[in-house]
Amino acid sequence: MTIRSTGPAMSPCVPTIDLARWQDGPPSERAAVGERLDEALRRTGMFLLRSHGVPREVVEELRRRAREFFALPREVKARYAVEAACDGGWLGMHPPGGVGVEIDDGQVSGAPDLHESFYAGPGHRTGTPDRDRVNYPANRWPAELPELRTAVEVYTGCLLRVARAVNELLAVTLGLPADFFTARAERATWTQNLSLYPSLNAVGGVAAGQFRNGPHTDLGTFTVLSRQPGVGCLQGHDDHAGWFAPPHDPDSFIVNLGDLMELWTDGRWRALRHRVLPPSPSAPDEELLSLVFFFETDPDTIIEPLPAPMGGGRGLAPARARQTVLDKLGVATGGEDGR
Repeated sequence: MTIRSTGPAMSPCVPTIDLARWQDGPPSERAAVGERLDEALRRTGMFLLRSHGVPREVVEELRRRAREFFALPREVKARYAVEAACDGGWLGMHPPGGVGVEIDDGQVSGAPDLHESFYAGPGHRTGTPDRDRVNYPANRWPAELPELRTAVEVYTGCLLRVARAVNELLAVTLGLPADFFTARAERATWTQNLSLYPSLNAVGGVAAGQFRNGPHTDLGTFTVLSRQPGVGCLQGHDDHAGWFAPPHDPDSFIVNLGDLMELWTDGRWRALRHRVLPPSPSAPDEELLSLVFFFETDPDTIIEPLPAPMGGGRGLAPARARQTVLDKLGVATGGEDGR
């Protein structure tokens, strides 16, 4: 398969933010960081986050347990396959062979993405079954591998602290009170995704228009990603440079904005358009595993696009956070947010 490139392979605008230095630094340093970050989020919607406080062994433990899960027999993994979306059952195992995706020329490919995934979410309960069904659906933990649940819970406990810090960083960069986003994310909806991108030898071949993960934007406020480098790996999109490979730093997370944050900033910042390239004949044994933490906000939050000059002036309409995500997923809730 030939992938068309519209720009250089290097990153055009992906700054690295040292979170510890930003938190402890003087106002002048915060302002300088904010200027670099604002430029990047206007152009691409992506940055790297260092000094995030998540131990490397926690990251590697989850990656190790995820590989053990994906190595289970197919019939075992099938016991934890997702249920009907209208029942809130998008948590669990997503086998290979998803729907076709948009390709570079705006057309839709019928070729399925080349990955399999496992999804987990928060354990919040409101006492209202219908609301929990759509906002906080039950997890489907594999009985054969209880260590996976432990690894996910330890990792996401760390990532929730990272998400709080990112929300504060974004608010201050916009000139808002530091708790603007965190105050609206006390019981946020989120999803921890484990995605296995199989090797070319494993899939046997790649069809025209087929990717490991086709071009898309994420649905939430932002995503925190731990990825592995490779030939067929992540690319982001920049309007000036086209598709590019972001830098890889094993001690950093990639943070990219999603649709809810683009709405919240009224288009000032953009949701990152990105994709994962197909496995390459130049690396036929390459298998990659990504840890993808999709963060949203409290489900009932009404997202009011920020006015100019903080907002981008696109005039986007307000929306209820969780309902917006569910609508894009095609999930029938039986009422607004299950109420």
